[in-house]
Amino acid sequence: MLLNRMTDRRTGQKKMIRRISIRKQMSLFALILCILLSGCGKTGGSGTNEDGKPELPQQELTVGETPLLHSPVGIIMIKDDMVKNPLNGRWIDKKYAGKRPIAVLFENSWSAIPQYGLSYADITYEMYAEDGNTRLMSIITEYDRAEKFEPIRSDRHYFDRKAVEYDAVNVFFGASDYANDNDLYGNQYPYLDFIDLIRDPGLNRDTDRYAPHNAYTVPGQIDQQIEAKGFSKTHRSYYNNGHKFNDEFTELKNGAVAEKVEIPFENNEPWFEYDAEDLVYYRYQYSGTHYDYDARRQLWCTNILIQLVTYTDLPGYESEGLQDIDWTGSGEGFYCTGGRSVPVTWKYENYSTRWYTANGQELKMNPGKTWIAVCRDSDKEKIVFSKQEEKNEEEQ
Repeated sequence: MLLNRMTDRRTGQKKMIRRISIRKQMSLFALILCILLSGCGKTGGSGTNEDGKPELPQQELTVGETPLLHSPVGIIMIKDDMVKNPLNGRWIDKKYAGKRPIAVLFENSWSAIPQYGLSYADITYEMYAEDGNTRLMSIITEYDRAEKFEPIRSDRHYFDRKAVEYDAVNVFFGASDYANDNDLYGNQYPYLDFIDLIRDPGLNRDTDRYAPHNAYTVPGQIDQQIEAKGFSKTHRSYYNNGHKFNDEFTELKNGAVAEKVEIPFENNEPWFEYDAEDLVYYRYQYSGTHYDYDARRQLWCTNILIQLVTYTDLPGYESEGLQDIDWTGSGEGFYCTGGRSVPVTWKYENYSTRWYTANGQELKMNPGKTWIAVCRDSDKEKIVFSKQEEKNEEEQ
């Protein structure tokens, strides 16, 4: 196989869930309760910030000089100088506390693989662009770990609307005619269009690939541009993360078998296979392994969300195949983890997409990476959940 699985992956997966003792949990709860109660007698006027979004009340804790609260809905849990990543529920270095992520637009056509940097994503969205091809938008907190991100391609307005939900700095290379014609990239939200930074020959072009499949950027350049444009490096006050996580890996109850999950995207025909030893799904497309060349490993995730939406043609841009998605409503979907799947629903509320179980409870996912496949609602019956075929020793 293209991938030689790394020996430390199994131990790394088992260590990804750090448990807090009952005594420490009680101490942390008491500390939080004291802080919240101390603020109950305070009152203040409500208002809006410079972006026209409502200001929400917050309390703040620090470790040293590092603020630990970046969300109006809770305090980031801390332990041994580590903080919980709100995008994947795992413990990470405290230097990332409250850090604003980036949202990178990756090309995903046959000419674009293998990509660089996808494996560092906390959450990856896969959506149609045009002509049956999908593009990927990865939400990444620890992006400084990557060597580079390649190939980055042009944005579509329904991708950037998702980036806004995560209060992320959107990173892409050009935009659609619809976006440019309607000036969608004014001062509404932070973005880096690297087509403006590629004036010198070969500055951000991989000479081993042909254009337009060879544009890339690196973490240092991203940070440089964020600083040059004056974007905040931490979350804005109204950021409201829509994902919730279990404290540790938890098997789904009464879920259908989903050891293999086949997603009905036309051209790349992707699927996932569950590894019961590593507790993750491994990703495949174009009849083979989906590989991240930066990390030298196969892409994997702990959670799969399938979001069913209606893709519509953009009036006036039909000849270009440009489409639209209305994110502000609600709809159906599926959640897969641990080799099983359950039906779920999604709803846009409080500036983010919320996910709910069949009984109306807010969905809690397992700690780890999440892959969100945004499929046509008309393709619901084409989604396949099945049991994996047994592999012989040579295939393994």
